[in-house]
Order: sequence, then structure tokens, then C-alpha cells
Amino acid sequence: MNNKAYLFFLCMCFAANSQSIVNTGPNDVPNETEEENKYAIVEYEEVLDDDIVWSRVVYEEIDLTEKFNHPLYFPKDGLNDNNRKSLWRLIRESILENKITTLYNDANPNFTEEMESDTYLTRIQNTYGPEPVPLRSMDISSYIVKGVWYFDKRQGEMFYKVLGLMPRGRDMNNFSNDEPVDLFWIWFDDLRPHIQENMVVINTNGSIVTSFDKILTNRIFNARIIGTNNIFNNRPIKEYINDPFMQLIESERIKNDILNFELDLWVD
Repeated sequence: MNNKAYLFFLCMCFAANSQSIVNTGPNDVPNETEEENKYAIVEYEEVLDDDIVWSRVVYEEIDLTEKFNHPLYFPKDGLNDNNRKSLWRLIRESILENKITTLYNDANPNFTEEMESDTYLTRIQNTYGPEPVPLRSMDISSYIVKGVWYFDKRQGEMFYKVLGLMPRGRDMNNFSNDEPVDLFWIWFDDLRPHIQENMVVINTNGSIVTSFDKILTNRIFNARIIGTNNIFNNRPIKEYINDPFMQLIESERIKNDILNFELDLWVD
């Protein structure tokens, strides 16, 4: 199911809820704290290794300047007094509160090199001044997502699973550098318990309320493929195609290859 279709599905699911709010009094309107608690972690379909007949790992970049991706960017830090927080703020707080203690080297997407705490802490806040300067939500420009598409022969269907997430943002060790830098890789299953309870309003439609876990797991975002596992040591597209426009063409080609695989199975 593509992201637009899923968005329409969410509209239908929450239509009744929005109508009931219109017809209630002030004491009957649910507050955001109550709404947060109803979002459980999305359960993946159980799959056996022998049932996976095809899979492909892809790396995608979610550009937070795109309007469709704004639910992953807003609200900015300090703009609201309620319990709504941006994805980055939840990540940052989970790290500073030691809820997430294992992060991985940004140069190694295979999650085999753990990053020292002194290293990743300097990437989320600058401590050289009299007071720590945190890396804010508005300083995050994009997220790199590592995920795997696989075909389950038992269910006869294609599935997607997020494996890891890497924020890209301001260089807190060099304020003169205007280019965003890779921060660190987070194993997605380590992150999920800390982002699933936060309420997320999708764009301006207040009747569509979900969680960051559902947004990422159900792919309610726009992203561009920047690489895939390959025989050339998993080199990204930009390393073998220099022209930016041709990089987009290559990204679309890989995406179509993945989408067409399932269709081709049913073609005589």
C-alpha cells in the first residue's frame, strides 16, 4: 500500500472520531495525553527464513523540507507546552536519559561498530560554552532509513521492514559548517518503544492522529533511494553516478525494480 492510499485509509478510520468531537461538550473532548496511550507498536507479520524467497536492502533519504514529511519534523522545540514532540526531540531525550545507550558508527550501516558515548553526545549538543547548546529539531535536515523489502512465499505478499535510522543535521562541533552531517545509526527496534506513544498529527488534518512508529513502519513518508546492497561493497548511487538528475533516474529505476518484482510473479 503506497503512502497516499494509507493516508486515505487513516482519514476514513478517524472520520467518526472527529465527528464525535464536533458534537461533544468541552468536558468530553479527549486531551492529547489520553490519546497518546492508545498507540501500540506495530506488530510485524511472523515470517520464517525459509519463506523469504527474495529480499533487497535499500537506503533512502527522507527530506524534512518536503511538506509530506513535515509530521516527522514538527513541532519545533519550545513552540508548544503540551506533550507533542518532534521525532528528533524524542531521539535526543531518549539518548540523554540513557533510554538508548547503543548507537552505531555513521560510516558503517551494518551495525557492527558501536559508537563511544563521548562521541555521540558531542553530536547532539555543544558543551564548550557556559551552557550546553542542544541540537534542535529545526537543525535536522533529513533522515536516512535502512530497510529491507522481502517477499513471503507463504503469504504470497511483499513486505517492508525498517532496520535502522540515521539523522542528518547541523555540525555541533563546527558551527561554521553549513552542510548537514551524518550523526549516527540507531537500530530501529531499540528506538520503537520510545517513539510509539507520542501523538503525531498528520499535516493540517487534525482528525488524522497516529504515531511515529506507524509513520515509519507503514511508510507514510516520501523518500528517495540513495543506495542498495550490491556486489560493489554497497556503494551509494552518488559514487557511481555524478549527475544529480541521473541519480534521480537511477533511484526511480531501483524503486520500479522492487515494485515490479511482485507484479512479475503473477504474470504468465
